[in-house]
Amino acid sequence: MARATIKSISKETGYSVGTVSNALRGSESVREETRKEIQAAAARLGYRVNMDGLKLRTNKSYRVAVLVSVSADAEEEWEGVEFTRILAGISTALKGSQYELSVFNVADLEDAMEALKKIVHHGLADGVIFSGTLHHDPRIAFLQQNGFPFVTMGMSDGETPHAYVDIDSQAAAYDATERLLRLGHRRISLINPPSDLIYATQRQQGYAQALSAEGLPLDSSLIFNGPTTARTGRRAFEAMMQLAVRPTACICANEAMTLGVLSAAHKAGVSIGQDLVVISTDDLQLSRYFVPPPSTYYVPIEETSRLLGEFILKALDGAKPSETQKKIRANLIERQPDTPAQTTARTT
Repeated sequence: MARATIKSISKETGYSVGTVSNALRGSESVREETRKEIQAAAARLGYRVNMDGLKLRTNKSYRVAVLVSVSADAEEEWEGVEFTRILAGISTALKGSQYELSVFNVADLEDAMEALKKIVHHGLADGVIFSGTLHHDPRIAFLQQNGFPFVTMGMSDGETPHAYVDIDSQAAAYDATERLLRLGHRRISLINPPSDLIYATQRQQGYAQALSAEGLPLDSSLIFNGPTTARTGRRAFEAMMQLAVRPTACICANEAMTLGVLSAAHKAGVSIGQDLVVISTDDLQLSRYFVPPPSTYYVPIEETSRLLGEFILKALDGAKPSETQKKIRANLIERQPDTPAQTTARTT
């Protein structure tokens, strides 16, 4: 049996050679129904892309690079755990295209910049995905200056638009704060990521807006910033307990921080849900197994990671940034009954 070619698939389906070629490389210029029909015919005929020849003809690597942050600190055991799910979602989106995933482990911003320079200058990939966007992010500036396709997990504060998938962190923090205020809480702590991260600023803005709407000032002594780890949650709780007037509620940026607060509270004999109400933000939903399981603002990591993959394919195909931007709203999962504020505790 003769080897299937683009021409034989064109003859089988009745579509032009150009349309078949575009469909087989997953181009958005071909309608989804047509693309599926052509790809099904290709699979039926046993068509296989000669990737080596394709790379030579197009001068492309057909790889998508994903920068994954890793920590050398053994105590940061939660750091990066969610990346397994993120990579799975991106891989799902790339399935059926001609692109493969390449993972680059980076320890810090300097490491990430070196990786990006190698990727761009040595053609190690055709597009890049990374998370943890910073204020005046040099990674974004470098990629834009080089006209290199990329998608970020998180918005940026630059003037030039780009592809991104983001969680509406400001809305989530506002909703959580407003929820606690309705219950009578007036001393609410915010345990937040490092302040150089865009989404940390967004969370603090939402928190401050909810307080302002209730006529309450922003108290910086109730805001704790640090890596999104259990250790940060534990340290924030310990700092809260040293305040002259302790908070009656706190909002954590992720599950790891929440776990640190719950563990430290148990050790200190502080009753969660009575002495201190905790609201979390999660994406892995592991917090359902915490004791007690906190109410959380759930972020669907499967959707966000799949969109990262879909958007990089569109960016590689020349889509406009306006077609590859998505902000996702977190959904409240109530795992604890609404707990009104208790009498504010003072240190002895």
